[in-house]
Amino acid sequence: MGDDDQHTTTPNEGGGRRRFVRPWEQDGDVDDVGMQGDDDIPSVSEADATSHRRPEEEPDSGDHEGAAPSELGEVPAPGGLDDFTHEDYLAATTREYRDLAEDIARANTEEFETQAVAAPIPGVGTGLVGFEDVTGRPGVSEEEVEAVEQARSSDLALRVGSAVVLVGLFLGSLLAGGAWFTGFVTILMVVAAGEFYGTLRSRGYSPVALFGFVGVAGSAIAAHVSGPVGIGGLQAIGVFLIMLFYAAVRRKRPLENAGLTILGMLWTGLLAFAVVIGRSERAVALVLLVVVLTAFFDIAAYFVGRGFGRHQLAPKVSPRKTVEGLVGAVILTLALAAFLSTVPLFEPIDLTSAMVLGAVVSVFGPLGDAAESVVKRSLGVKDMGTILPGHGGILDRIDAFLFVVPAAYVLFQVLGWL
Repeated sequence: MGDDDQHTTTPNEGGGRRRFVRPWEQDGDVDDVGMQGDDDIPSVSEADATSHRRPEEEPDSGDHEGAAPSELGEVPAPGGLDDFTHEDYLAATTREYRDLAEDIARANTEEFETQAVAAPIPGVGTGLVGFEDVTGRPGVSEEEVEAVEQARSSDLALRVGSAVVLVGLFLGSLLAGGAWFTGFVTILMVVAAGEFYGTLRSRGYSPVALFGFVGVAGSAIAAHVSGPVGIGGLQAIGVFLIMLFYAAVRRKRPLENAGLTILGMLWTGLLAFAVVIGRSERAVALVLLVVVLTAFFDIAAYFVGRGFGRHQLAPKVSPRKTVEGLVGAVILTLALAAFLSTVPLFEPIDLTSAMVLGAVVSVFGPLGDAAESVVKRSLGVKDMGTILPGHGGILDRIDAFLFVVPAAYVLFQVLGWL
């Protein structure tokens, strides 16, 4: 058989369609049928021919051993793609493939009800896939969850306990009045200044904390003796001494450290105006009013923002503060101020003055909180101290008061209550 014979097509007996013989359908070596060369396409055996015959073709019962491909109704592969027709493709498709296509088409038209399947998996006692099986990370056991919940409960208890102690000391000193209240405010100022200077030192700065402590304590004492004039005088003297020290003593980065020392003294020294308010005849009512409204504003902003907050107020300064929290806190603080104006304890305060004070708290409270947030973000710290379990430091608790108290003092002066 020559090369030309290998690429000819022969019709089936009876005018049937041509069959395409695949190379893997051959049942023996090429040499067994007398074909030589790499391009030879052998014929199939009688058994293979019978298994791949179309249904409409009747099997031939004659003896075809050694017969030519044309006698079996089989056709070698066409000589090129141009000769490969649609009929050749249909002839080459097996019944299994056609049945598979029919099954797929039938499955697409049927509806199946999905249900959860539980399978036994080594290491998973319930038979359900766990967190660790999906992510590859260890899951959290019930004991660990219980430990976390206990830690949260303990932290809440510490927060409540430390808050109760602080409020008790405040109320006791306020009711005692005079030097007791001045001493309490002085301690708060000195501790807050110490937290600020300690945080600066942990960040590589070298403030002269001694001058800051003297200036802060002197401001409170001067406020008790001479009022607001004494506050300004002591702080002016403190600034002068700090600058003189850095000019006389050789220190590293004198400009930065001198400026930060002065900042700590002036910032925490603003609370000295509470001493001035505490020296008035209406000290208990006025101080309580300022403290209650300021603390309530902070609490209301937290819970309203946590429940309804969607839009950040100042993402670069304090990402957790929201516009909804601020608006809700302002509304609730004004409502509380209106209510407190009807309480006999705050009898000198009428509705108008109470609403004005509520507005002052709503403006200067967030500013004081934002000021500390800027400082903490600049220093890269979360809290200024840890003296109050669950709350951080003293400075973290009085940051809003540092701006509200001086503004309230000015308002009380205008109203003639001091």
